[in-house]
Order: sequence, then C-alpha cells, then structure tokens
Amino acid sequence: MLQHVEVKVDLDSLNKSNHITGIIYFMIDFHKFYPDENWSDFVVINLSWWVKSLKSLIISDIGRTYEFDFMDGTPIILAKKITNDEIELSCFDGKTIEFQVICNISQLRDSLLTTAKKVIRDIDRKKWGSEEIEGLRNLVVSLDKYPIS
Repeated sequence: MLQHVEVKVDLDSLNKSNHITGIIYFMIDFHKFYPDENWSDFVVINLSWWVKSLKSLIISDIGRTYEFDFMDGTPIILAKKITNDEIELSCFDGKTIEFQVICNISQLRDSLLTTAKKVIRDIDRKKWGSEEIEGLRNLVVSLDKYPIS
C-alpha cells in the first residue's frame, strides 16, 4: 500500500548564521514524522542533497538505492527504487531500521519541489544570499523541468 510522504520545513524557524538552519523533516501519512517534527538541521544543504538523490532515483534502474541524509546526527533515509513509479524508504536511526514506507516517486517529487520553492521564496524575501542558496535554486529548476515517466 502506498503511503503519503511529504518533506516539511517550518519557515518561521529559519535562521541564518554561516548556514541556514531550521526545522526540517519527513511527514508520513500526515501523522508520523522522521526524524521528528522538531528536527533542526541545515535546511538548504539537506534540500540540495535530497533533490540530487531524488533526481538520481528518477533516472536510475529499478533496485538502485540513494541516501536522503541529514547533516546533524545519525538519521538517514535509504530510498530504493522498486518500480518505475514507486520507492521504498527505509528510515534508520544510525543502527537499525525504525520503519519502512512505500511511496509514489511523483508525489514525493512534487512535495520536495513545493517545499524547496517555499524555502527559496522565504530566503529571497529575507534577502539572504549565498552559493548554497543559488545551488539549491538551480537544482530545483533542474528537477522541476526534468521529465518524470
């Protein structure tokens, strides 16, 4: 059974020092959160890594696995392409699998793009500029324009 997976960022939590940090997590079926709904991390860096991983999954062969890393701590999500339309997400706490979900690649792509675009708009409003932000902007444009089968 497919589960609904979203990438979430709390825009009100964004803070810039050397890097932009804030609350970022995955929400599964509207009630489960990974790593948790108050996870603070490097938002622009995480989103950039995840866009790269998702694009790689889209173009990869069935059976390939890519990482959705977090910068802080040990949480990691391993995403395995199981069909042309579906991926299996294995959520690790650093040692063991906490849980697994199967989701639609297109739905996760749409959520990741929507969230990344909201973050970019918020950063633009705040006039925070950096190479990391420009890198995310370019990755988002690339993923947005990349055809999905």
